[in-house]
Amino acid sequence: MMLPMKCSFIWLTLYLALCVILPVHSQPRRRVAKPAATTYECKPEDFLRDKYCVFRNVEYNGRNAIAFKAPSSKVQQVAFVDSNLKHIPMELLTAFPEMRALYAVNCSLTTVIIPKKLERLHASKNSINKVIVLQDPATTTMIELVLDSNRLQDISNITRPLKKLEVLNLSDNKQLTKEKAIELGWFARLKNLRQLLLANVGVYYIDNARASSLPELQLLDLSNNDLITSNLDVGVFAPLHKLESLRLAHNQLTNLDALELTQNNKLKEIYLEGNDFTCDFQALLVKHLVESGIEYPVEHKNVECMQGYWKRDNMCCRSGFLDRISL
Repeated sequence: MMLPMKCSFIWLTLYLALCVILPVHSQPRRRVAKPAATTYECKPEDFLRDKYCVFRNVEYNGRNAIAFKAPSSKVQQVAFVDSNLKHIPMELLTAFPEMRALYAVNCSLTTVIIPKKLERLHASKNSINKVIVLQDPATTTMIELVLDSNRLQDISNITRPLKKLEVLNLSDNKQLTKEKAIELGWFARLKNLRQLLLANVGVYYIDNARASSLPELQLLDLSNNDLITSNLDVGVFAPLHKLESLRLAHNQLTNLDALELTQNNKLKEIYLEGNDFTCDFQALLVKHLVESGIEYPVEHKNVECMQGYWKRDNMCCRSGFLDRISL
């Protein structure tokens, strides 16, 4: 009597497996829908005294889906304001194939791309440690690169391909000078360079081992560094025949060979405030500059001098009293 019941149970189990369970497992898996991309649209605005298409409040961490909408594929100037971008999305380059200028200041960037056709990039106050250049030396279009206040350590991939640069701002990149030295030869390939800004990069030495001329350089900013007299041979500036403005303010200089500096008849101004000149030497220095027709602009005329320093010619200088104490 038990055998038929056992057989019936077995057949029932097989029936359930074949007719119910198996079809469920054999059904195709449903695809998980990808999250829809967040689309941002820029609006034409008067920005930086020019016409830009401005994006606001863009959030991109490098992983979230994102899309950009342009009023026209011919838009050439793009700006990001109040935005956070880990890097420049490729979707942006696709949406703006004719982009010539990009403004992305204080956007939390760690990497930045210089695409083909770009001419101007302003990316100050980020955390950029890598620059990806999609231009080659033969066809480069970049003329202005502003990357101050970042974390750059190597600029060879900038100076090699971007040969047409006219303005290069690398100030406040304190990791740039591992050896605490700047070699002007780093920039020798930039034959069109007119402005080179290297303020506050923690440099102790300026070298020009190959007497690189930088034939078009007019402004060199070395202010707010740690230059001392023994480490600054003004002869490094002699090959810079078109140099008009030399900024040496806020270093630790106690002396300066003004006679050699003023042999450059193109030189128009030297910034000197914030150094450690004695008042007697500073007076002689200022007198020589005035007689040579060279200005000494002072940006902080109202600053209070430290104890033991006097105000002369709108600049603080070390009083002779301190020298007598040191003796």
